Amino acid sequence: MITIHNLEVRLDVEGDSDEAVFARLFDKYMRQWSRLADEAKTRQRLAEAHRSLGDRPPVDGM
Repeated sequence: MITIHNLEVRLDVEGDSDEAVFARLFDKYMRQWSRLADEAKTRQRLAEAHRSLGDRPPVDGM
């Protein structure tokens, strides 16, 4: 888990407000990070299931 204690962002943009640009970029990259984290968890569960020799209880969702 990642915890951000202090985040300072400085944007100098033309057109949209700084807050709107930050919100759009933050949302874009947080969605990407979340998708990649979910994919990594899925790969980990699959790897654990494939390594199992039948002597362990099944992994949830498999």
